[in-house]
Amino acid sequence: MNYRYTDEDKTYDVEKLSGEGQATFNLLVTVQQRMDGIQGDLTILQASAVALHQKMKEFLDDDAIAEDDETEE
Repeated sequence: MNYRYTDEDKTYDVEKLSGEGQATFNLLVTVQQRMDGIQGDLTILQASAVALHQKMKEFLDDDAIAEDDETEE
C-alpha cells in the first residue's frame, strides 16, 4: 500500500522518504491510532459517568443529607 503524507498543500509519497522519515511517519500513524482509541474510551467513560450519576439518584434519601462540610463528594 502506498502511504501519503500531506503538509501545507503538498502530498508526499512516504515510500520515497528516508528511512528515518518513514519510521517517523509510522510512529505518527501509531500515535494517531492510539489517540483515536483513547478518544473512544473517553466517550465511553463520559457516557458511563452520566448513567451512574442518574443511577445514583435512585439511592439518594433525605435522611442521608450531610450537615457538615467534612464529607467528600
